Amino acid sequence: MNHRDLTWRKAGKKGMKTSLRQGFTLVEVMFASTIALLLILVLFETFSVCQRIAADIKWRLAADALAYDLAWETFNRQTSWFGDSIREDVAEWAEVPAERTSVWYKGGTAYYMRSITPVGEPITHWMIRTNVQWPVPGGGSVRLPNDYVIERYRADRNLFRAGL
Repeated sequence: MNHRDLTWRKAGKKGMKTSLRQGFTLVEVMFASTIALLLILVLFETFSVCQRIAADIKWRLAADALAYDLAWETFNRQTSWFGDSIREDVAEWAEVPAERTSVWYKGGTAYYMRSITPVGEPITHWMIRTNVQWPVPGGGSVRLPNDYVIERYRADRNLFRAGL
């Protein structure tokens, strides 16, 4: 038996030769590594973007809930309080209390706006507006795009509208 016969027997079928070369070349390994690294980087960036989007949604929901609560808290005061206290426009920006700020970015301060405007002469109703402004990473702040608006009538015909 010569060398050629041994090679054919190892291959399992007559007429086929096996290659002595096994594994990947350096170029193939580099190409596969580059693709794997690219996929890992894309995955990392996707997670970062999703985290920023989730944080933004969380902050907007918290601000929306706070503005809504403030509007209805003011609305639910007695009509006599409106008649006695609010004879002209009242508007304020105030810092959100500490127990209501745990959701926002710690790098700044969150504020709420509450405005009560009497309408008519004599006053027939009051317009209550609320909004919230909160800090974002990188500096600056964001505000809800629309104020919450509630009309408080003396005759208890009340109308709620989100975003005028």
